[in-house]
Order: sequence, then structure tokens, then C-alpha cells
Amino acid sequence: MSYDTEAVKSKVTEALDGGADPLRIMNEGLSRAIVEIGDLFGREEIFLVELMIAAEACMGGMEIAKKKLLEKKIPIAKPKGVIVIGTVKGDIHNIGKDIVKTLLETSGFEVHDLGVDQPAENFVNKAIEVDARLVASSALLTTTVSNQKEIEEKLKASGIRGRVKTIIGGAATTAEWSKEIGADFYAATATDGVTLIKRYFENTT
Repeated sequence: MSYDTEAVKSKVTEALDGGADPLRIMNEGLSRAIVEIGDLFGREEIFLVELMIAAEACMGGMEIAKKKLLEKKIPIAKPKGVIVIGTVKGDIHNIGKDIVKTLLETSGFEVHDLGVDQPAENFVNKAIEVDARLVASSALLTTTVSNQKEIEEKLKASGIRGRVKTIIGGAATTAEWSKEIGADFYAATATDGVTLIKRYFENTT
């Protein structure tokens, strides 16, 4: 398998110049490709670096196709869901978070990435700002998991917890911890998280 961003961009441009439907390229070509790549990573048949390079290549192709849609004034489909994601305060690990973000974005979700070392109130404020339906938090250190509980508490205090689902992940988290703090979902791996999030939005639309 080759991972060549410029080759993907070139092929997409060539197809568009030949009259191909940009929506079809996005939905039947690039989106399917990233799903397949995600599945391969989930089965441990490719490495993390291959996943990220492939995702970058697909995103490059997506941007070209989106530009063509705008030029033709073809409506771009509404995002499948709006999500806020970040790594909790005191934790600077980002690999798992970035995998989830990339796979969701290339699957048609609107993802707002807060970054790392983010206090609970930032998750809540961003969820309110963008009208998110799901908040995802990652914690890889045992000293930082308590911040996931604080996110739950602040979501409730803000009055939006009833309409916002939460998912937690990271090496320091467990299914038991998820249940204890009242999170809706627990993801043992990044690909598990993507699967759970996709399933949730599919069942609510």
C-alpha cells in the first residue's frame, strides 16, 4: 500500500477535470478509503504512522473536492454530528485524541479539537458555543482522570448535560471509571471510540 498525499490530490484533480461528481468522490471514494484504513489499523495490520499519513492524504483530496463543490455552488452535506474533543488538564498526550479526530473528520463529522492540557470549563464552553452533541475527553495519566469527572459535573451545572453525550478514553481510564463518573461511553482504544461515536450518531438521526 502506498501513502502519497500529492498522488491523491493529483488523482482527485484529474477526476474532477474529467467531469466527475465531487460529492461522489468524497462519499464513495475518499470516505470509504479512510474507513478501510481505520479498520486495518484497528486490526493492527498497519502502523500508526501509516494511518496518519493515509488520513492526511484523504483530507488533502477532500479539500480539493470541497473547493469544487463551492465553485459549482453544490450544497455541502451537513456534518453527521458536532463533537468537542480534547485532552484533560495536566495531560499533554495527544496521539489517541488525534487519531479519533482525524477518523471522525474524514468520516464527515464536525470536530472541534481543544488540544491538550484543557480544563473542564473549556470543554463545556466550547460545547455550548458550537452546540455540540458529544464531548470526548482523553486522560493517559492516573493523576489527571479526575478532570474527566469534573467535566461531567460542569456539564450538569451548565444545564446542557441532558442533550450532550460524553465519551472518555485514554490509558488511565476504565469501564468502571466511566460508570463511576456517569460518562455515556468508554473507549478502550481510539478505533473503539470512533466506532462508538459513529454508532451513537447513526442511531440518533
